[in-house]
Amino acid sequence: MHGFGASVSSSGSRDTAVLLLHGLTGTPVDMHYMKEALVADGYTVRAPLLPGRGTRPSDMFRLSWEDWMTAALTAYDELARDHENVVVGGLSAGATMTLDIALRRKPSAVVLCATALGMSNPIAYLAPYVYRVIQQVPSPASDLVDLNAGAKCYDPAPVRAVAELLHGIGLVRRRLGEIRCPALVAHAVADRLVPVRYAHELAGRLGGPVTTLFLDGTGHAITVDARRQDVANASVAFLSQAISAPQRAA
Repeated sequence: MHGFGASVSSSGSRDTAVLLLHGLTGTPVDMHYMKEALVADGYTVRAPLLPGRGTRPSDMFRLSWEDWMTAALTAYDELARDHENVVVGGLSAGATMTLDIALRRKPSAVVLCATALGMSNPIAYLAPYVYRVIQQVPSPASDLVDLNAGAKCYDPAPVRAVAELLHGIGLVRRRLGEIRCPALVAHAVADRLVPVRYAHELAGRLGGPVTTLFLDGTGHAITVDARRQDVANASVAFLSQAISAPQRAA
């Protein structure tokens, strides 16, 4: 595990683009603070609005994991055409999508924040069986520490989206060892939506070098909650080391 000090702009940042993916029913606001920090350090950053988000929950009823991934991979490929290195980062379901991108492309590094590798609520695992009948449910109670953080998610939550996330988790979880690029695994110790044990599992099973950041004083949405600046600074420091580090052969 690397330590995090003051960030220093890396010459490699000029050749590096970063794709940032927001949470399950969130928006690019989820990644705003990280984006600002990375842009200030010289990176080209794109944080797209994923399909079905930012409008109304019903817009997600007919969208699948592959619909989300098609949009994310298109954004990745556009960045890869113009930059030598592409990094992918995400929050929660966006981090799960980041893992899937790492299995389908060759990112230079990944930043995995509160990765949804499982869920604390066992009822969520019924979603694949009931979403055709029960389309919406109340969103889980927020565990934000900073109540003014401004993270906006759908409420009610579309059950189909939860079912698709579970599908995505199933796709990536058995193949974590195939992901060999440098990874930052960041997670809240007291995360009530995705227990921290999943972050420990993730860090232990990835196939490349892993840097971990476990945070007190924040809830699940670590990129926007009370420790958001620490997460942003840690991401900049991680990338300044990871982009120049030799990578393990695939």
